[in-house]
Amino acid sequence: MSKLENKTLNLVDISRYKAEIYGISILWIMLFHAHPMFGIDYTLGTNFLKPLDTLIGLGNIGVEIFLFCSGIFLYFSYHRNSDAFEFMRKRIARLFWPVAIISSLYWVYTCIVQKDSLLLFVSKFTLLDFWISGDQQIWFVSAIFLFYVIYPYIYGFLFKAKFSNVHVRLIIMLLVVALVTLSIMYIYPDYYAKVEIAITRLPVFLLGAYFGKFVFEKKTAPKYLYLICFVVSALALFVLSLGVLSGVWKRWFYLVGGIPLTFVIVWVLNFINFKPLNKVFAFFGSISLNLYVSHVVVIRVYKLMPFGDERRVYIYLILLGISVLVGWLAELLINLITKPKIKS
Repeated sequence: MSKLENKTLNLVDISRYKAEIYGISILWIMLFHAHPMFGIDYTLGTNFLKPLDTLIGLGNIGVEIFLFCSGIFLYFSYHRNSDAFEFMRKRIARLFWPVAIISSLYWVYTCIVQKDSLLLFVSKFTLLDFWISGDQQIWFVSAIFLFYVIYPYIYGFLFKAKFSNVHVRLIIMLLVVALVTLSIMYIYPDYYAKVEIAITRLPVFLLGAYFGKFVFEKKTAPKYLYLICFVVSALALFVLSLGVLSGVWKRWFYLVGGIPLTFVIVWVLNFINFKPLNKVFAFFGSISLNLYVSHVVVIRVYKLMPFGDERRVYIYLILLGISVLVGWLAELLINLITKPKIKS
């Protein structure tokens, strides 16, 4: 029996490779941001690197992977302790420290020093500014905070409601979210344009919440799921690379690639089982939220510099290296602040 045949896909492997999956997704996202934030690509003027640039250019799917897994692992946390207050306390603390440590000084300068607006600083610090102005600096943190707030209701509807079954309830929830999203798009198009990057990601989070139960219960998947996930994710990447989709339909289509690609990543990590590489991905995954916040701040600070109009691939990669250092140091500081004090 071949090595491939020996490898079976247990859904619990998503939990086993949690850190690695987060690490791969945040690296993909950070590399992708060279396109919209720096206006550069990775071809270096050669056709040889065009496929690499195309793949990196689809890094939005990294957000789908991140949110899908977030929905899964919130099930673990809430199912074990359904105290909503304690659940939110832990989630808020996890979001608060990276934002406070990494972004605060930048906001003090841009909001208070430059614009003389304490109110603007407060709106950013409380994560409300994205929902008010549409500033996308850390839109993901604003979005995930909202998803945390509504998660107890999602859990209650999916797994505690008495009518029908969990599959039907998921479909109902997805249809309601789609209807609300389209209503905002057509009735309030200006506001929709500000927040669509977040609200169009709610379906993939809901699907993660749904799958969380099966991952937690260590369900297994049939072997043909390998082929299905490979084919669907490859086709989704191909369709997205063609640029034939736009608007809300493109946003929703990202989950068609992101969800099966999550299972492909798990299978590849399981199949290769190269521990040094796993440790590298796990390191990035362990500070993934810090990296999301730090790399955006580092890039924005760079753009404030007199030489900030110099936009080359090697400069961007240097900035990413600085971002990793900032994210790692922030994690050390967070652990120092939040680590329980041991009484002598």
